[in-house]
Amino acid sequence: MLLSWYLFFGKSYRFVYNVGNSMVPTFQHKEWLITQKKTSLRKSWVPEKNDIIIVSNGDEDLTKRVLALEGEYVRVKHGRIHIDDEKYKDQFTHQNITFWLEEEEERNKKPREEWLFLNLDMDIGVVPRGYVWVIGDNRHMSWMGFVKIEDIKALVIF
Repeated sequence: MLLSWYLFFGKSYRFVYNVGNSMVPTFQHKEWLITQKKTSLRKSWVPEKNDIIIVSNGDEDLTKRVLALEGEYVRVKHGRIHIDDEKYKDQFTHQNITFWLEEEEERNKKPREEWLFLNLDMDIGVVPRGYVWVIGDNRHMSWMGFVKIEDIKALVIF
C-alpha cells in the first residue's frame, strides 16, 4: 500500500518536517507539512503573495511566507511591513518585527510590559527580478530576505 501511495503521489508531493518556531502560529515546531515539489509544478510557475514555500538555506530547509513579488518595494516602519508604501494588512500575525535587547532568560524574569526591545525600521528596497521577499509568520524570530525563485524547493499545500 505504501508503495502504491508513493508511485501515485511521491513524484509530486512529499512530507516535510517543520523545524523551528519561525512560522508560529501557522505551523508549529516539529509539525509535518505536505508540500508539492517545485519540479511537479508547471514550468512557468512563480509564487504568489502569501504562498508558503520551502527554500534551502545550506544545510536546512526553511519554511517561509512570500509577502512581496519582484518589482515591489519593501520597507519596515516601526516594526510593520510596508509594500509599495502601503502597510501590509497582515492576516497571519499581529506581531511587529522586533529586536530584543535582552536574552529570553532575562525577559522571563520580569513582567512582559518591562521587556526591552526595538521595533525595526529598515529600507529593504525593490525585490529584484527573479526573486521574492519572504519572512516567517513569527515576526519576533524569523529570518527574512530575498529568495531566488529558482531556489524554491516546494510549495506548502497543508
